Amino acid sequence: MKASIAVRAHLTPTSASSRYSKARPAFAKFSIWHRQAAELLQTYREQGYFAPVYVDSFELFLVLTGTEWPERYDSPIVGLFLLICDLAINPTRGFPLDIEFFEDFIRDVDPGARFTRLCLAAAETPELAQAVQNFSAQEYEHVAARLSERCGYDDPRTGLAAVVGLLGDKGPVDALMEEHRTFNYAGVNMPVRVLVSHFIAFCRDKQRSPEFFCWPGIWMAGDNFNPEAGSLFVTHLSLFQDRGDTEQIFPRAVRGRSPENIKKLVNTFFGGMLVFDLALQWVLEPGPFRYDFKWLTGKSENAALIALASDSSRSTTARILTPAL
Repeated sequence: MKASIAVRAHLTPTSASSRYSKARPAFAKFSIWHRQAAELLQTYREQGYFAPVYVDSFELFLVLTGTEWPERYDSPIVGLFLLICDLAINPTRGFPLDIEFFEDFIRDVDPGARFTRLCLAAAETPELAQAVQNFSAQEYEHVAARLSERCGYDDPRTGLAAVVGLLGDKGPVDALMEEHRTFNYAGVNMPVRVLVSHFIAFCRDKQRSPEFFCWPGIWMAGDNFNPEAGSLFVTHLSLFQDRGDTEQIFPRAVRGRSPENIKKLVNTFFGGMLVFDLALQWVLEPGPFRYDFKWLTGKSENAALIALASDSSRSTTARILTPAL
């Protein structure tokens, strides 16, 4: 592509899924920052480390489970809360598992509904409040299975196995994961290819190490840290990162991927997003197209991107509307 694309990040925590996903790293960070300290968790609270968006879901968890604010950041109560967040934001029905009872679909997949039901299930099994002692894979699997069964949800291992089971037949999914290995993605539907391949890679590693993805802070500091945890952390970093001196975000240097493929990825990925944006306007919004790409570049004037988006949209539309010969 002729235009290089830089991206502006937006953080708008408006959904239940956003709230619970943001609460998890907030608590996990304290394990990283203060793993060897003996300070009370209440100290962090009094010093204002917990903003409302982070602490609201934790306080709701305490109310629903009938538990007290813990004294330590590595308390079993914190471990249980993070495990419930993990289950709440990772439903299985619809994808990768089939919907069996459509009347239960909202209950099965909505993060807020799942969070509430899982907390109530924990309240009905009070022994689970002290079940997370070592933050181990065995504890994760035991508590997750107990809570999921009580709520009528799938065991998280079932969903992970369904995704990982797509691999290994040398078919299109294996070919997609080879693209993920090098970042040399095919241009067709690249944003979808990138997101799906990263999701499969996430599921593959989470199946092996569920404890790391539920409690990363515990495994990234102190005596628990090991090279495998460090490798998992680096492998699953975000593709893009921001800087303090600009509104834009930039591609991250990723281990094992060439600079050429990373540059191709960012340009083609966000070029595809421009086409998706125009297609959405074409289908749903009356009137002329709006070429507002400040969300992408951080700039009000984007003549090169407008030309690129128009050309890409026209060529994509032509391919769709032209009958195959």
